[in-house]
Amino acid sequence: MQEIEKVVWEFPLFKTYEEKEKFFKVLGLLVSHQITFEKAAELLKLDREKLAFLLDLLGVEYSFLDEEEAKLEKEAVKRLLEELGSEGNL
Repeated sequence: MQEIEKVVWEFPLFKTYEEKEKFFKVLGLLVSHQITFEKAAELLKLDREKLAFLLDLLGVEYSFLDEEEAKLEKEAVKRLLEELGSEGNL
């Protein structure tokens, strides 16, 4: 447990240990799709743009879709592009 506390203390963002700890908890809930992006921003008292910037800065990959939803979206886009391509040949 001491290693985790050390990592939290050394995290460069936020001032207090409680703020740092809250950030990690909210981040965990967000990336595991337990809460929405909007809820995460609300809990951290950040606007969505700042939270998005922060996640990007930290290299945290977050998707509004889970893997299965992303796969379905990608397939739908591929089908649509194929349909549009075949219409252009008429």
